[in-house]
Amino acid sequence: MNRRHFLRQSGAAAAVGALVGPGAARALAAARSAPVPAEIGIQLYTLRDLLPGDVNGVLEMLARVGIGEVETAGYADRDPADFRAALDAHGLTSPSAHQMVAEVVAGSPSMANAGLPDFDTALETISTVGQNYFVIPWLPPDGRPDRDGYLRLADLLNGFGERSQAVGVQMAYHNHDFEFETFGTDRPAYFDFVERLDPDLVTLELDLYWVAVAGYDPVEVFERYPGRFPLWHVKDGAGDDMAQTVVGRGTLDWPRIFAASETAGLRHAFLEADNPPDGDSLAFARDSVAYVESLRE
Repeated sequence: MNRRHFLRQSGAAAAVGALVGPGAARALAAARSAPVPAEIGIQLYTLRDLLPGDVNGVLEMLARVGIGEVETAGYADRDPADFRAALDAHGLTSPSAHQMVAEVVAGSPSMANAGLPDFDTALETISTVGQNYFVIPWLPPDGRPDRDGYLRLADLLNGFGERSQAVGVQMAYHNHDFEFETFGTDRPAYFDFVERLDPDLVTLELDLYWVAVAGYDPVEVFERYPGRFPLWHVKDGAGDDMAQTVVGRGTLDWPRIFAASETAGLRHAFLEADNPPDGDSLAFARDSVAYVESLRE
């Protein structure tokens, strides 16, 4: 274990103790049995209230609380090369980018004037930043009017995968809950979608919260398609409405989920909150890192 990693774990353990009290902290420590990645990441969409106004300040704070990786959703209004330099300056890496492209929304009238880049332009940007995964994050509702409309995206992604692999970038897709609609059948469309993707060309980022919101068990999804999920969005929800909360304070069973890391093929886990609790994205990052670190083997 290197010094940075030791300090991160020590700080996280202290934060957990302060957060939940010594008795609960001891219980958490006793339950550590999950293979958590060496570096914990965060999706920068979580911090959009602070970016792009203070890029260096945000990155410094993330590194300080134990974040080692970031997943981008844009580059905070910076030139991609400048953004990469800012990451380097704070000892962070960015293995993955969320990027919508014009071809994905070509059949979506609502997005006709969105000004999105074409695939090759986005791929060039991702390569400049040195990112390994090009993740399509969403399909607009009017681009998926029915099951076939949604499944056509798989064919498009397979084509993207061939082109991205030529420059050493892996295509991926990130889900919400709509992918699990059954369209009047007894089978969620997501299963057909995954089976239509070429696993050599397109991998998957599983948003664990949205799987749970849709009423499915993330571990059962891993077991159905082992090795297909190298990227995770780690977010949590509580209450009947699954309001997003700090990871570890909601209903998802994180020790069980992380125990399935090998089955999933996990390589990068990104914390995320679409709407950080109390509007405090840095507190969300700090407290969520502390909890996830508490699960480390």
